Amino acid sequence: MGLDEIGRELSKANLVRSKTIFVIYGVLSGNSKNLKAGGYILNNNMSMPAIVSVLTAGPPEDVKVTIREGETLAEIDAKLAELGILKPGSLLTFPGKSLEGFLLPDTYRFFLNSDPEEVVKKILSNFHDKAAPILLEKGIEIYKALITASLIEKEVPFLNDRYLVAGIIYKRLAIGMPLQIDAAPSTYDHLGLPSKPIANPGLQAIIAAANPKTSPYLYYLSDPVTKNTIFSATFEEHKENKFRYLKR
Repeated sequence: MGLDEIGRELSKANLVRSKTIFVIYGVLSGNSKNLKAGGYILNNNMSMPAIVSVLTAGPPEDVKVTIREGETLAEIDAKLAELGILKPGSLLTFPGKSLEGFLLPDTYRFFLNSDPEEVVKKILSNFHDKAAPILLEKGIEIYKALITASLIEKEVPFLNDRYLVAGIIYKRLAIGMPLQIDAAPSTYDHLGLPSKPIANPGLQAIIAAANPKTSPYLYYLSDPVTKNTIFSATFEEHKENKFRYLKR
């Protein structure tokens, strides 16, 4: 972008009063050829000299970070703190409802020493664009589906198995059976879902939670060797599978 185009964009964003004055100032100050390309955070409380100074200094350094499927809020908070993006605890103490479950796994870029609100806004915007439509299309309760997706994310690695496990979870809820999911020990002590997601599920787990598959199964376990999920229709069959796959 040339000086004239930069001035036009700044004027449209109400960051400078006049494109022409910006161009004239840039030339007279000797900085017209020193403005550096990049991403900037500016506001309309900044003076024109301050804006030109920022554009001359160059953009702040940004950092790429990948949130992985199944990472918890605490793990993501620690990762962002280690990279210098946020101060430790920024996500854990973010005002409002817990962010657990809403931090959609993906690759993001953030500036060092970012404002926590800007970081959360970017991640939640990604959730709104990619995950929310999947859940809204099915007309299911988003938070309930997120909790279910977080259980599936931690329990079952393969997509086809996840559809079946989603169906089993909803079936157990419907008949008043404890979930007894190893990834969430609290599900052994009381009926129903945990009170909040146990981690941040990826899109595959969210899709499975929104599209449960009906089956005759009521029990399942994970083969520790292959990671495949072994399904059973009866408790007797489940006990046999436990002996066969978990005792070897």
